[in-house]
Amino acid sequence: MSLKHVKETFEEAGRTDPMYAVLTDHSRRGGKWDPVEFFAHGQSEINAVLAYTDSAGIALTKHDALDFGCGVGRLSQALGDHFANVVGVDISSSMIEEATRHNRHGARVRYLVNDVNHLGVFADASFDFVYSNITLQHVPPEPALAYVQEFVRILRPGGTALFQMRIGQLVEPGTLSSWFYRIKREYWRRFWQRIRGRIPYEMHFVARAQVEQAVAQAGGVIRDVVDLSKLRNGSSLRFAVTRP
Repeated sequence: MSLKHVKETFEEAGRTDPMYAVLTDHSRRGGKWDPVEFFAHGQSEINAVLAYTDSAGIALTKHDALDFGCGVGRLSQALGDHFANVVGVDISSSMIEEATRHNRHGARVRYLVNDVNHLGVFADASFDFVYSNITLQHVPPEPALAYVQEFVRILRPGGTALFQMRIGQLVEPGTLSSWFYRIKREYWRRFWQRIRGRIPYEMHFVARAQVEQAVAQAGGVIRDVVDLSKLRNGSSLRFAVTRP
């Protein structure tokens, strides 16, 4: 599976209705998000995340942070209130343009386009903290798991990555099931979203065992797992991973 359709979807969304594409409250569709309220959501989320790390006994060095799937910088700007330097990366250049326009931290927060299935733009051990929420669920399984391994690679020793993923049954690559999965997730869902007049983003899942294997192979350690599911328990998990 490639990232072609993911990039196309969010390039279009970044040009037409970027804040709605990030937080899809249907009452805010059509440019109805108030930017002050939108970015306040990001501040509340990061405040809650940092309270969680404190309560979980996860010590953070607040120097360099990465916001993966930054969109228009909702979380990057909030991270900039706590970390000395923040980098936001996104697959969409139109989103990055919008994020740069809303940057209030100057050179301490910068944004990059990354439309490949790795983070080779960053050297090993570049960040103390990596955060990603409601992003990997829109990425096909193979590149999503590759990104998880990249998170571990770019962490400094003692650093932490917090990332959310949708979880489902194991789909073995190269099988008939994987072919049906691709048709349903990459094509049918996008078609159905367009018919409904909504942003045609994909929604993917991986098996929890695949995440655990990817982290272990990259040399990371899973410190904690939090269930963020709204309907079916275990369907959306946030992993806290450290690099020894």
